[in-house]
Amino acid sequence: MGTAERPAGSDGPGDIGPVAFVGCGRMGGPMARRLLEAGAALRAYDVDEDALAAVVEAGAERASSPADAARGAAVAITMLPDPGVVDRAARGPEGLLGGLGSGALWLEMSSSRPVTTRALADAAAERGAALLDAPVSGGVTGAEAGTLTIMLGGPEALVARARPLLEVLGDALVHVGDRPGDGDAAKTINNMLSATNLAAAAEALAMGMRAGLDPERLVDCVNGGTGASHAMRAKVGGHVLTGTFGSRFTLGQYLKDLGIARGLADDHRVPTPVNGAAHALWTAQAARGHADEDHTRMVALLLADAGVDRTPQPTETRRS
Repeated sequence: MGTAERPAGSDGPGDIGPVAFVGCGRMGGPMARRLLEAGAALRAYDVDEDALAAVVEAGAERASSPADAARGAAVAITMLPDPGVVDRAARGPEGLLGGLGSGALWLEMSSSRPVTTRALADAAAERGAALLDAPVSGGVTGAEAGTLTIMLGGPEALVARARPLLEVLGDALVHVGDRPGDGDAAKTINNMLSATNLAAAAEALAMGMRAGLDPERLVDCVNGGTGASHAMRAKVGGHVLTGTFGSRFTLGQYLKDLGIARGLADDHRVPTPVNGAAHALWTAQAARGHADEDHTRMVALLLADAGVDRTPQPTETRRS
């Protein structure tokens, strides 16, 4: 991709040049603030004035549009809610592509569809820029702490160029493939498993409680056995049994990811009956008005559907 693949030649974010940051919400806001704290010169944009104001207060320069943010930027970062929003933010006279200069690097860090990302990579290349696919896992907590897992799709030269910025945001950089869209495919598979595992954990908890088992003892048992999962340990154990429900990732966001997974499976003619069942379950709860609730409340909702008349209550002592 010509000049867009040149090495960064820098030791940290402050040396990489101006950075455009588009999408300052739940995930983007803490990521932008981490970059500012590391010395990056940020020019930010968000349609939500409150989200943008918080990043500006932290030291970013305010941009009036995605194109305005990208003008003169060495690197542009997008962290947006879904593929449609990414595409709209990129295209048009005030879209990111309108301001992206020759030689710029675009880090597309949203959870998106591989086909959308590949099309935007082609559009960036037409402007002499390059797109590196870089979606993340780890939630708001990981964004705040800089402990995200970042799944990278693109040439090794672009990964090396982006590393000074990415190492501020994540502690696990996984180069999953050499093509734009490969990172999105890996992220989609990760979130499909996460959402499906949580639904299965909720069903298991409901079965145990209806059978008269103590929920904490059941969770400890499963987490010490072959049925252990992140869903049972971190979500049921960490949010449901403690009454926290505070992952700061909504039920609707997981439903979006399950929908992307269904599309990816259809594109490659892979039968996914388990994902189909999980998608139907999450769709039903969203349709009942729960889309904006924390996604860990899915467990409480499924317990209620199973006739369990109480959500497990936090106790003074927990076994680990």
